[in-house]
Amino acid sequence: MKYTIAWVQPNFQQGPKEFNAYYLPYSAGVIWSYALTDPWIKEHFECTDMIWRRDSVEELAVKLSTNDVVAFSTYVWNHQYNYTVARRVRELNPKCLIIVGGPEPSITDKDIFKDNPFMDLVIKKEGELTFHNVLENFGRPYNEIAGLLINNNGTIIDTGDAKRIDDLSILPSPYLTGVFDKLVAQNPAVSWAGTLETNRGCPFQCTFCDWGSLTYNKVKKYSMEKIKAEIEWFSQHRCGSLYIADANFGIFPERDNEIVDCIIANVERYGYPKVFNMTWAKNKKDDVVALARRWIDAGVLSPGFTMSVQSLDEEVLDNIKRQNMDMNKIESMFELCERVGVPVNTELILGLPGETPASWRHNFWRLFDAGNHTGIDIYQAQMLENAEMNLTQ
Repeated sequence: MKYTIAWVQPNFQQGPKEFNAYYLPYSAGVIWSYALTDPWIKEHFECTDMIWRRDSVEELAVKLSTNDVVAFSTYVWNHQYNYTVARRVRELNPKCLIIVGGPEPSITDKDIFKDNPFMDLVIKKEGELTFHNVLENFGRPYNEIAGLLINNNGTIIDTGDAKRIDDLSILPSPYLTGVFDKLVAQNPAVSWAGTLETNRGCPFQCTFCDWGSLTYNKVKKYSMEKIKAEIEWFSQHRCGSLYIADANFGIFPERDNEIVDCIIANVERYGYPKVFNMTWAKNKKDDVVALARRWIDAGVLSPGFTMSVQSLDEEVLDNIKRQNMDMNKIESMFELCERVGVPVNTELILGLPGETPASWRHNFWRLFDAGNHTGIDIYQAQMLENAEMNLTQ
């Protein structure tokens, strides 16, 4: 008899309703695929469900409550849903081990278990190693496992931080190892969206972002062999869209051009994916614009080039630990995009610390004056649970 485990990583439906498009639960998949590299875990645990959309809370909780372990991959977009489901699972099965991870659980909140008593364990930062160690010690005390917050009758036992994964080659692909095969086969009418992670980490320290707090600053790379095989998997399985989850796509120009070569070749061969999204590198002018132009030349849908300035006010930039390109370089970027026919959108964040009505208006004037006439995307500043801006201001 095996222990049973279910994963919960729901997302919103993507695009128009008739597309029936959803993201595959990548984070859950990569953690589970790594756990399965341990023969003991593979022998003693089986996955019953991977939840990828928002179904009825009661119906889902009833189904999940039959498991020995339920693991919730929690982001800003599924935070409240996950917590509501987990709370109901706890009511239905007090013996079920409920594990919560992802960027959203507030790992510095001293009252996290008083406010959320249904949680047994919270995994901090990267999840693969810590989750594996929890399953390896299932049913025994977890106090010696680094990377955990343990619910001790409402008080916290903090086991410290787990070591960061330096060698990403130890992490198998959930696509290539068959973790999603059953899910895809059971839902033939769904247009799946894939997540391609070619590296981890971000060299920047923007205080509004929780990327650095979760994976630190040094960028680690996956092997090109794995990346290319995953791209072919997306195409063969007719994934409608692909999100490149790197913090700064284009930061490694030669490598990232090779990745685009592979994507375009597979699109030409299979016709999929059809839509691409990515977050562009911040300060690689010629290289990233050339990459953006390649998507256009290939005839696939992509957002063009997005320049993320967030603000142009020096006090605001200092407050959020961010340094933009000089204004003359921003102007030359707009000129380059105009010359080579790449649509450019500029990102601003409304409500950053230090921004005033006058400085906010001046952001727009400076962008228009610099030559941005294609588009400006405005995002509201959000206090992400584990971002520095939320913890210190």
